[in-house]
Amino acid sequence: MNYPLISEYIEAVKSAEDNFEELSCLRPVLGDDGLPVMTSGNFAVVFKMKDEQSGKFYAVKCFTKEQEGRNESYKLIADELEYVSSNYLTPIRFLEKELFVDTDQTTETEFPVLLMDWVDGIPMDKYIQKNINNQYALELLAFRFSKLATWLLTQPFAHGDLKPENILVKEDCSIVLVDYDGMYVPAMQGQKSRELGSPNFRHPLRTEDEFNERIDDFSIVLIVLSLKAFTLNTELIGDYCTNDYMLFKEEDYLCLSKCEAMISIQNLLDDDELKMLIGVFLIVFAKCDLTLTSPRLLTLNNPKTGYAYGEYLYNQARNLCDKAEDKSKIDYKKAFKLFINAANIGYADAQCCVGCCYKHGYGTEKDYSEARVWYDKSSKNGCARALRHIAMCYEDGLGVEKDINQAINWYKKAIESGDKYSMVIIGSIYYYGKNEIAINHVEAFKWYAKAAEEGDSDGMWRLGMCYENGMGVNMDWDMAREWYEKASKLGNKKAKNALDNLDLPF
Repeated sequence: MNYPLISEYIEAVKSAEDNFEELSCLRPVLGDDGLPVMTSGNFAVVFKMKDEQSGKFYAVKCFTKEQEGRNESYKLIADELEYVSSNYLTPIRFLEKELFVDTDQTTETEFPVLLMDWVDGIPMDKYIQKNINNQYALELLAFRFSKLATWLLTQPFAHGDLKPENILVKEDCSIVLVDYDGMYVPAMQGQKSRELGSPNFRHPLRTEDEFNERIDDFSIVLIVLSLKAFTLNTELIGDYCTNDYMLFKEEDYLCLSKCEAMISIQNLLDDDELKMLIGVFLIVFAKCDLTLTSPRLLTLNNPKTGYAYGEYLYNQARNLCDKAEDKSKIDYKKAFKLFINAANIGYADAQCCVGCCYKHGYGTEKDYSEARVWYDKSSKNGCARALRHIAMCYEDGLGVEKDINQAINWYKKAIESGDKYSMVIIGSIYYYGKNEIAINHVEAFKWYAKAAEEGDSDGMWRLGMCYENGMGVNMDWDMAREWYEKASKLGNKKAKNALDNLDLPF
């Protein structure tokens, strides 16, 4: 199938209200030259559009060349990303026969488009060049990409073409991945790769048959290694950082030991993180994937002026509260000041604590609305505990209308983010019943079991309680004793008391 010329797409987009089917509310954003703001690549052109109703900006991708299986692939990718909640990715919609274009290239007149949120960022290589004299910005970028790397490596999907121009960096140094043409999602298992990615960023042995969740491994490690090296020696940026390659080119992989970039970074081996990254890079170079290592090996330390300093302030505040023998004499005002300073740096745990201070009136005026603001900030920065506190607000009606079902939904979000104790809370809601939630010991047992299996001592104790009393499960004192003992070994005093009582003679 032939596609319109870029010039023909421009004319079509200029009259968006007439030429789009579903997206007729969009209008092109014009540059100083009066033409639509756009970027173009090998297979497509992307226009910046504004929704006249909401004021929100979008990117509309229009295709200029045929790619086999593209329509079906984008449908599968859109289905997968619909359930992925991450600031690293942008939601997409694939719309067939969406844009009418008067073209001389084909008899077709209606063409597909890909709709995405517009990302106000610049490609990674340009961000690095722009901040070549800003050491903190380079260190923060390296750290944040390493966090993205460890996240992406644990997902069941892969981007497929990681390189600087597909990694946009916002002004605040947050990162968004774009261009999902080569993405792999589980629904594509068994298919061949539609594209192999850029030669300088893909493993030299990769073929179209290698198409799975591991196809990003090589490029991820290469980019983390490059970013770390750039923070240690900014002179490397001028020689080894472009939109087309970082540190190594395709020909360098034929003999890594003799290429100039490898020799240069070996001069930086006094840095422990770099030594680790070189080791991981050599493993993935040899094996073509990272299955022999842990993604955690790629996580870099946060710059001291940011995360580490926030952690220091947070720990000072926690020490004020946790180590005070007389809790009535805790200096909550001082603790709150430390928490708020750490929170403003972006330390997620501190942001959650600020929310708790506003919720309970510790060191500041009680303000449920302000508490929710900080819980939201904290949860967006990855603190699962903050999601649990949002759930508790719905459960108790603090700043929001009491809604036990909403509370359970938020507890489940906390669980998905790694909060084990929310399993115990949901279990207790069903165990005792609350509001319109009826007592359901079977459901309670299920949640206590999940918490126990995740290593939560309170879940273990409550699971033992279910076995002891036959609540939601057949009575089994041996199982009760087993779970009480496990919880006791973790220091759970209630489980120790239950174990002592279980052994009392009758």
